[in-house]
Amino acid sequence: MGVVETHVTTLKLPEGGFRLEEGGVLPRVDVAWESCGLEKPENDNVVFICHALTGDAHVAGRHPGDDAPTGWWEGIVGPGKAIDTNRFRVVCANVLGGCKGTTGPSSVNPATGKPWGGAFPRFSIGDTVEVYRALLRELGITHLAGLVGGSFGGIQVIEWITAHPDEVDAAVMIASGAALNAQALAFDIVGRYAITLDPHWHRGDYYDRPPEDRPNNGLAQARQVAHITYLSLDLLNRRFGRKLQEDWLARDPAWKEEHAARFGTMFAIESYLGYQARKFLARFDANSYLQITHAMDRYDASVKYGSLDEVCRRITSRLLLISISGDWLFSEEQSRTIAAAMLRQGKHVSYAHLDIKVGHDGFLTHTKELGRLMGAFFSPRHVEVPPAKRRKHAPIVDMVPDGSRVLDIGCGAGSLLTLLREKRVTGTGIDIDFDKIVGSVGADHDVLYEDADEGLGLLPDGAYDLAVLSETLQTVKKPREILVNILDKAREAVVTIPNFAAVGIRFHLLFTGRMPVGSELPFEWYDTPNTHFFTFDDFRALCDREGIELREVRAEASGWFGRLLLALGFRNLGADRVVCRLARKRKDGEG
Repeated sequence: MGVVETHVTTLKLPEGGFRLEEGGVLPRVDVAWESCGLEKPENDNVVFICHALTGDAHVAGRHPGDDAPTGWWEGIVGPGKAIDTNRFRVVCANVLGGCKGTTGPSSVNPATGKPWGGAFPRFSIGDTVEVYRALLRELGITHLAGLVGGSFGGIQVIEWITAHPDEVDAAVMIASGAALNAQALAFDIVGRYAITLDPHWHRGDYYDRPPEDRPNNGLAQARQVAHITYLSLDLLNRRFGRKLQEDWLARDPAWKEEHAARFGTMFAIESYLGYQARKFLARFDANSYLQITHAMDRYDASVKYGSLDEVCRRITSRLLLISISGDWLFSEEQSRTIAAAMLRQGKHVSYAHLDIKVGHDGFLTHTKELGRLMGAFFSPRHVEVPPAKRRKHAPIVDMVPDGSRVLDIGCGAGSLLTLLREKRVTGTGIDIDFDKIVGSVGADHDVLYEDADEGLGLLPDGAYDLAVLSETLQTVKKPREILVNILDKAREAVVTIPNFAAVGIRFHLLFTGRMPVGSELPFEWYDTPNTHFFTFDDFRALCDREGIELREVRAEASGWFGRLLLALGFRNLGADRVVCRLARKRKDGEG
């Protein structure tokens, strides 16, 4: 990435200063920011990154004098990386209330000539976004190609794309939500109490005091409490468990006696938390911690805009939501709730839950899968569907009405959705294969990285004209439930199935005694994704039992003998593959 310098811009404020949502006024606002990547005169390629709670503007690259890159997201931002600086200009700024160059409690109050301290006015997430927007206007940037935020940064993202929906083309929220849940609030509250009950806090006016007379203990405790929530239980057990810290055991007897008197332990986890606290004290300010966590805790997009559905109704950006396994702060359910609301409003949304197993901080430390998904999202490409796939999808394409909305279950890399664009079809894909999901996102499709047996719960009833299960029904755990549920989500469905009663399969078993491997059954028995083996007659009987009518059936055979049997009317014997258009049977009196 090379050398990246930090700039500080003093915003041009209206007469009367920068008015905050909580009622306060800032007569001066300085913003520390960094920029890297391809700068274009049109500024039509800018990606703005909102940093996490205690982050800063240094997202990637080397500061002058550094020997190596020191950015906090080196795995994501850079040449050829997920946010490719050969294509994009990346801008990141320190948040309002921070302590890394942007106006905050440690900044000088122009009215007094002293640090603001405890007099710094309370601000909101909306205020932080307005500061970013004011900075971008001064840089000549009025529209964003992309907006990204993880954790606290993701909360700023949802505020931005809701309050100013026409300013952002594509947005990514990682390990975040529309508001903190009760558990996350509790951890923040305990952390703030630790600071404000420290006798050295002095109600925030400690900047003219010596270092030892500042709320170091309170801030250290707040950091330790918070840091526990950044790591999953699985990671804590693997890394520390109940291991003892050898260097603590070797300390002098006087230190160990004092440590024991304070009910300290010799466990490695205690040593680690102490190390994290000491690092934090060297780079962060207690008042900034109080102000930023307070603003984050008070934000609730659903309350501010009336409901989560109203939030999502306003959003026009393409949105990628990513949750992380083992995240205590922002659960998988919080991202799924936003995804479901976006789908209810018919908006462009993709969602993936990454099984990183390290917890909340995984978006900072484990960037391989995250980077692949984000890279595909920010660099969609035109995809040509090979002729063989085009031919295979042709019967399905014929059954899909022009301009309809389609749900593609088992969408793979999105080849069917790509073909359906030629008929002005929009839709959503679902798949459980991460590599294929990346391909589908890269083809500019809305997809859910979900098991079809569970992922349908995200989708609103009646939202689609047509649902497609292309050679998927035999791979799911509960095919009957899937078949019934998709007709809640869509008025009709197109289902393609391999027919295990085909004459070729029967002959192969008869003469060899082994399962066949061919174009319709391309897997050996030990690695096949098929978990249910059924015939067309079985499928037809299930539909009849569930009150589902077959409105159109196309039976296909690859060999001449199978085609002959089809011509004679023996579909169950001759068909290798069957494509069915189906719907719930009409009740008496229904049109």
